[in-house]
Amino acid sequence: GMFSMMNYYLPLKGIASMHCSANADMNGENTAIFFGLSGTGKTTLSTDPKRLLIGDDEHGWDDNGVFNFEGGCYAKVIGLDKESEPDIYNAIKRNALLENVTVDANGKIDFDDKSVTENTRVSYPINHITNIVKPVSSAPAAKNVIFLSADAFGVLPPVSILTPEQTQYYFLSGFTAKLAGTERGITEPTPTFSACFGQAFLELHPTKYAEELVKKMEKSGAKAYLVNTGWNGTGKRITIKDTRGIIDAILSGAILKAPTKKIPMFNFEVPTELPGVDSGILDPRDTYADASEWETKAKDLADRFIKNFAKYEGNDAGKALVSAGPQK
Repeated sequence: GMFSMMNYYLPLKGIASMHCSANADMNGENTAIFFGLSGTGKTTLSTDPKRLLIGDDEHGWDDNGVFNFEGGCYAKVIGLDKESEPDIYNAIKRNALLENVTVDANGKIDFDDKSVTENTRVSYPINHITNIVKPVSSAPAAKNVIFLSADAFGVLPPVSILTPEQTQYYFLSGFTAKLAGTERGITEPTPTFSACFGQAFLELHPTKYAEELVKKMEKSGAKAYLVNTGWNGTGKRITIKDTRGIIDAILSGAILKAPTKKIPMFNFEVPTELPGVDSGILDPRDTYADASEWETKAKDLADRFIKNFAKYEGNDAGKALVSAGPQK
């Protein structure tokens, strides 16, 4: 309820209100924000031992920079292990609240047990994370804006470098898959479009949020990226290790020095190699035994984007963005 109120009032005051996580480097600078729906990796990827956490879900962006609304975090714990997500694992201590998990007679939690639901969670105060921005959860204007999408089709590259027009198009589209356990009744990945990666919380027209985000990005010189934390042609989900390597390359600037190629139909610019990332996954077509299977799925997904975006084509600004989307 409070987030919906913020989403009404803040944009009217020229402040971007965002369903995103955020972090900064160890000096409290080089801010990054991560947009995404539940289960796409906002909490996991922003809680990075090499960086300072600002917050994991709800933020504003004004003339002074990015600031957190909440003061706490709400993380999925299904399959949680100390090696992959050490900060979240170590945040589970006194004053943290676990939901829907099972505990044996000796008090040991089984994080792999989804017998109650896959939507097992923990909420904890932000100060349970060692590396946080102090004393106030805020940092300068973002330099990197990352859209997280869990693509169940296996079509989207694991990372795409977006043009300003693509940034607006994919922000308004808000494509992802609803994942099992993130919403009642969802038992398998279900493709969905959620404007601004947070349609349920929007109180104004989506273009207003896009307008405020673009203004802030233009002023700070921020770059945008579409990161697929979902599936590829192997039928498996892209590993946290590879996704973290991609995020590291974005935040260090290494991605801007990498050789690139264009992915047809979507016209995405993608790197062909990145430090610490399996180069065999960067072009999603390479993950299929038969690349024509990717093309079939890509046409299907392109149709869905085009059909969804039609609702924004009622004015010149919306029409101007059509060419930034998929072209069949």
